[in-house]
Amino acid sequence: MYASRTTQFIVGIFAVLGIIALAILSFRLGQVSIFPPPGYTLYANFDNIAGLKTGDEVQIAGVKIGRVQNISLDNERARITMRINEGIQIDDDAIASILTSGLIGSKYVSIAPGPGEKMLANGDTIRQTQSAFVLENAIGQLINNAGSSPSASKDSGGSEGGDSGANSIGAPPGVSSSGSGSAPAPKTQNTSKKPAAKPSGNK
Repeated sequence: MYASRTTQFIVGIFAVLGIIALAILSFRLGQVSIFPPPGYTLYANFDNIAGLKTGDEVQIAGVKIGRVQNISLDNERARITMRINEGIQIDDDAIASILTSGLIGSKYVSIAPGPGEKMLANGDTIRQTQSAFVLENAIGQLINNAGSSPSASKDSGGSEGGDSGANSIGAPPGVSSSGSGSAPAPKTQNTSKKPAAKPSGNK
């Protein structure tokens, strides 16, 4: 028996609502705004962004002021496009840095205002940047430094041992290894003899 038109209509409404809810959830998880807030665009170039991705936050003093809109490669450097919220002013001496939330958290762009008097406008570029700290590179450098230290100390110890051995070998008995070269004075013996007692002549 076929379902009535009312039942089909209700099922259709629930299906449409489910699709809309799924779309909203996907946009929220993907950090994609259907209607982006009003603002302006700034650019910044980095040597290494190390895990920064589109949609990550842009902050000033820990307060969110925008998001990373696009990431591209420009002359072997990473070029970041940032969407800054309307009403936020950034001077031309500001410094943009890539930091990490916690030890292994997500990346974000931190902007430190500078003493500049001129404010950046739409399409301008932040000139002073600081690339991301790469934990893997720091660990690798630490391991390399730790591996080279024992060999260096071994080489220095061997050279010192050879010098001391060279000083001690071949030295005649009684000569110290300090290189003074003076032998100890021989002991003198008392060779003087007491005169023998004369026998008495009285009989």
